[in-house]
Amino acid sequence: MSSLHPLISVIAVVLLLLPAYAAAPAAASSGPTRTPIKHVVIITMENHSFDNIFGYYPEGGNPLYGNLTSEMSVPADLLSSNHSTGLTAVPSGTFATPDPVEGYTAYHLDWNGGKMNGFASNSGKQSMTYYTPSQLAIEWDIAEQYAIADMYFSSALTATMPNRLYEIAGFSPIMNDYGPPPYIPYSETIFSELDSYGVSWAYYVYSPSMGSIVLDYVSGIPSLQSHLRSWSTFSSEVRNGTLPAVSYLMPIGIGVSGFSQHPSDNMLAGELWLLFILHSIMNSPLWNSTAVFINYDEGGGFYDSIPPPRIEGEQLGFRVPLILVSPYAKEDYVSSTVMNHASLLAFIDYNWMMPPLNTFVALSDIPIDMFTFTSVPGIKPRPPLNLSFPGIQMPSSLHFSLRSLPTASLENDYPMVPQFPLESLPYAREGSSSLNLSQMHETPYVRTDRAYIPVYDSAGFLAFTTVTLSVAAVFLSRKRK
Repeated sequence: MSSLHPLISVIAVVLLLLPAYAAAPAAASSGPTRTPIKHVVIITMENHSFDNIFGYYPEGGNPLYGNLTSEMSVPADLLSSNHSTGLTAVPSGTFATPDPVEGYTAYHLDWNGGKMNGFASNSGKQSMTYYTPSQLAIEWDIAEQYAIADMYFSSALTATMPNRLYEIAGFSPIMNDYGPPPYIPYSETIFSELDSYGVSWAYYVYSPSMGSIVLDYVSGIPSLQSHLRSWSTFSSEVRNGTLPAVSYLMPIGIGVSGFSQHPSDNMLAGELWLLFILHSIMNSPLWNSTAVFINYDEGGGFYDSIPPPRIEGEQLGFRVPLILVSPYAKEDYVSSTVMNHASLLAFIDYNWMMPPLNTFVALSDIPIDMFTFTSVPGIKPRPPLNLSFPGIQMPSSLHFSLRSLPTASLENDYPMVPQFPLESLPYAREGSSSLNLSQMHETPYVRTDRAYIPVYDSAGFLAFTTVTLSVAAVFLSRKRK
């Protein structure tokens, strides 16, 4: 009987680590989609709340266009809320602020049970600032021309890494910036589901040889080298029209600095980085089939006026910006659909007709109202924009110098003349949707999310090893005597 114990132990470990997902169908073509969107690009910037970026949108800008800003849609922001006193605008010509105090503890104190009044005391006075067109004319123009969400929240009330893991797996095994371990099994990520359904994907970083940071938390990705690619590869694939169906393009990673807008990065550097990407996609064979989602991983400790809600008992994090750029994006549209990072996974599942990745993704509303797929002559699909700004030089690549960035106010570069007259648009410019995948009653791809910790990394194994080595050391010392 004792000879069976090792075998039983091995079987138990194997069963524990087996993927917890529903049986997947045979691989299919990546072509069939519910919408005209054949390519999704997700770009995640760093550490800014919605009010820090869009708190006073759409006010300000070039006074020659004052009538235009009065006609634009107004999100739920500092202009429309009873916000806290003590907020200050970042001075004109200043493109960065000090970094607020970050992390799980600070953010929960900032939140203060939904009172949203702890920021100055816990994340610091630097958290009580907001940007204007002086710094963010480019980003505000893009939001004006396309669609933004004003009820999009980070998935967890904590720091960067857990939220970036929610963006690829709909859950996180960590509650703050630490690890790995624990790891997320590949079988519990959107990448596994995409592979199972024959939908191509890639994750683009500055230099794959230096790692990706986020994918370092995923255990067991088959052929990782073929999926982990460089910014340069992204640019060439856009030009050639060979971009995979789902692309994650990240301004973070070892070896890169200055483009993610993480405080105290120069905000304009990140805007120009985004501008080059959008310009490249608009002028490529991919434009008419692409949706670009630009979001921020978490609020970074900056003040926001809207208390984050819960999804089935799970507390969401602070509100952050989401911008949709697509020929099918509604112009000057503000979505009040309650969303989080898992909503982008829900859109991917919805678009490629896959089951929800997990229960949290199934319950996360989809940003479908930000699109218009009905036939409108001359408007859909929308042609590319001329994204040029006086006095601002378009970067020649994703790798550009930060030393020659303009230092003067950008205020006169906002707003842009709408692509189509706002009064002629055949849809409402504000709205929401309650569509989510739970309404389709499909079994989630991942039934139970489990973190993975290798035996040699587990606390029990390390404790056992420590004790064993200590006993051995005592035994050897006594033997020498």
